[in-house]
Amino acid sequence: MKLGKKTYVHDERTFMMGKYLLPDIHVPESWDFDQQRRPIPDKVWGNDEYGDCVIAGEANQVLRLERIEAHRTVPLTDEDAVTRYMKLSGCAEPGDQYDTGLEMIVAMRDWKNEGFHMSTRDRYFQIAAYGELDPQDHQITRAAAYLLHGIQWGFWLPRAAQEMTREGIWDYNGETGDNWKPGSWGGHAVYGKKFDVTSHSVLTWGMEIRVTNAFVDRYADECWAVVDSLDPWKATKVIDVEALEDALAHLSGKINQ
Repeated sequence: MKLGKKTYVHDERTFMMGKYLLPDIHVPESWDFDQQRRPIPDKVWGNDEYGDCVIAGEANQVLRLERIEAHRTVPLTDEDAVTRYMKLSGCAEPGDQYDTGLEMIVAMRDWKNEGFHMSTRDRYFQIAAYGELDPQDHQITRAAAYLLHGIQWGFWLPRAAQEMTREGIWDYNGETGDNWKPGSWGGHAVYGKKFDVTSHSVLTWGMEIRVTNAFVDRYADECWAVVDSLDPWKATKVIDVEALEDALAHLSGKINQ
């Protein structure tokens, strides 16, 4: 198991995505993207050899976004994820001087501007927008996961999470000591595809791990939501598409000045 999320980087231009989720939306107490759908492959995405967890999280969400759009599982491969990681990190082989992971914001920016390349069809999967969520706001993280088909979590993991991973749960009960210090293991990014009132469930290393609210409060240091395409949301009452488009246009103008 490899990690690979670098320290959180703040950019004042980044949207707070919760601002564009319209109020008074009913969010169920429990939700699972994969429920009542044909199985979606559980892949490691090279994260057993490379520190590409940020890209692995994206890959897990690309499969699900495309399941919504194309009603099928696209043939995205582990090699596609590793190639994307190599491009963004400069890494050439596992464990070299550039195999040190990625900032989540860097990968988000590239996902929007360049896209996630799938070699078998020579296709790029791009997102229309991305934004931050307050990871400790349990209401907004669940709303974003439910409405936008999952979210991207960043954790500053304690060493204690190594043993808990084998048990399939990350929990925190107020323990102290070096093993429970945030970041004592390292930074890790995962895709959240499920929740109930007490926890989220995330995909990483080809497995599903249940993450309690207490663990989120203690160790989640960033959280991101993506909008695959704005067009499907224009007829809905859940995202303020007009305000988001205005914000994107304003940002584009600032960048190009």
